[in-house]
Amino acid sequence: MTTQPDPRGNPMTSGLTVTVDGQLVPLDDCGWFERRPCGCIVSALVAVHGDEVIATADQASRHWHRTKRERERVAREGITVELITMAYYRERIGANWECEQHARAVQR
Repeated sequence: MTTQPDPRGNPMTSGLTVTVDGQLVPLDDCGWFERRPCGCIVSALVAVHGDEVIATADQASRHWHRTKRERERVAREGITVELITMAYYRERIGANWECEQHARAVQR
């Protein structure tokens, strides 16, 4: 996929939009996050980086886990993939990427 000028003045954009929490947002403003069942974030990936576009949860999963065996293992562990706007991440998650149980374990 090639990028194109952004009407907001950013030099390049994928031009793709997605619906996140009922709002239409540019995919360029989002990231994919893997979460454990407890809520901890395992890994994160920006949805658009240069000419690389990760537009679906399956593409994100395949980026993180190259083999079918790896993808099946994380599915068995209950790890999920979700799309979050980076603004939401900065405003509501930020340094609080761990669940309370795991954050307390590190503080001990």
